[in-house]
Amino acid sequence: MKPTDKVSISVLVITGILAALSTIRVFPLGLDLAFSAMSHQLINARQMFVMHITAASLALVFGSIQIIPVLRNRYLSVHRGIGRLYALAVLLGGISGFLIAFQIDGIIGTAGFALLAVFWVFTTTQGVRFARAGLEPAHRRWMTYSVALTFAAVSLRLQLLIFAVGLAMPYHQVYPFLAWSCWVPNTIFALWYVRRSTN
Repeated sequence: MKPTDKVSISVLVITGILAALSTIRVFPLGLDLAFSAMSHQLINARQMFVMHITAASLALVFGSIQIIPVLRNRYLSVHRGIGRLYALAVLLGGISGFLIAFQIDGIIGTAGFALLAVFWVFTTTQGVRFARAGLEPAHRRWMTYSVALTFAAVSLRLQLLIFAVGLAMPYHQVYPFLAWSCWVPNTIFALWYVRRSTN
C-alpha cells in the first residue's frame, strides 16, 4: 500500500470515529440543546431522530473499521461480524432517516435526505447480497458506495462548521443545500474511485 493511501485511510477512520462520537452529546444534553438548530422541526419525530443518529453513528464506527485493510484481509471472521452489525445499523439508520426527512421544512431538503436514505440502504443491501453470493469484487464495489454514503455524516458536520459557524449563515438557509452536498460529492468520488481501481 502506498504511503498516501495509508494516510488517506487513517484520516477517514479518525474523522469517521470522531464524527460518530460527537453525537454522544445528545444523551447528557438532550435533543433541544445538542441539536438546538433543528429540534423545532422534530416535534413529531424526536425518538425517531435519536434512533437515527444512534444507528448512523454506529454505522459510521463500523464502516470506519471495515476500511482498515489489515482487518479486512487478515481477519475475515471479524470483518464479517462487523459487517453484519454495520448492515443492521444502516438499515435502522436508513429507515429512520427516510421518515425524518419528511419532518424537514421544504421539499428540497426533504428530497435530498430521503434519497440519501434510500440509496444508503440500497447500496448496503447490494453489498450484503454479493457477499453472500461469494462475489467479492461486486461486494467491495457496492460497499464502497455504501460507506461513502455513511460518511455523509462527516461531510454534513464539516459543512455545518463552514457555513453555519464559520460564515454565520442561518441554519434554515444552508440545510436545503446540505441535504444534497453532504452525499452527492461523496457518491461521485466513490464512483470515480471504483472505476479507477477497476481499471
